[in-house]
Amino acid sequence: MPEKFDHTILIVDDEEQVGKALGRLMKGIGAKYVYMDSGQKALDRIKTTPRPFSLILSDQRMPGMEGSVFLKEAKKISPDTIRFLITGYADVDAVTDAVNKGSIHRYIAKPWDNRVLAETVKAGLEQHEMIMENHKLFAVAKEQNTKLYNLNMEFKKSAAVHQKAIIQKDKQIAELKDRLEKGFENRNYINEIEALLKGKQMLEQEKLNSLYAAVIAELYEQFQDIATRNGFEMPQNIPGD
Repeated sequence: MPEKFDHTILIVDDEEQVGKALGRLMKGIGAKYVYMDSGQKALDRIKTTPRPFSLILSDQRMPGMEGSVFLKEAKKISPDTIRFLITGYADVDAVTDAVNKGSIHRYIAKPWDNRVLAETVKAGLEQHEMIMENHKLFAVAKEQNTKLYNLNMEFKKSAAVHQKAIIQKDKQIAELKDRLEKGFENRNYINEIEALLKGKQMLEQEKLNSLYAAVIAELYEQFQDIATRNGFEMPQNIPGD
């Protein structure tokens, strides 16, 4: 039996000797047990137990409350508990009704074989383990889905912020390009330089021509350096080329 599960079986029978005999059999397969001598006492115990019983073994014929009625009520309180009904041949109709309504998982016919009963109970405990594991997996899946949803929402918010920043940067680049292009269009640097040099009589006309290209190239390179350091892109061609 897997060590990760600490199984406790609830035995319900109005005959104490029978209940104790079943208890010894349960201990033999490595499970704890609690014995109750009536259906009502057993229901009260189910309500107050700190953790659900793994399996219930209940006799059918008991004074006050029959086993099939008890197991039907037990299912409402602890639906994950496996429920076995011990019954004789005369109670087949009651057992069939209980099986059809889902009150019991299976019945144990009297007289039973201890070896067969032990194997049957082991199979029931394994079924309970699967139920509990499914609950854990469902809880983990639900938690992971919640985390993925929250992460997706964060990504969407982050993407929206970055998109807004990109749009703003594109706008700034477009404005800088426009200013640079207008600056070249509205200001004739060649005429200004030519007038300055001629006015100062610093160079003759034939030497000015070779200077113009160098000056324009230098100006363009300086503008390009300024634009690069500020994260913008200069036009590929100098206006007027």
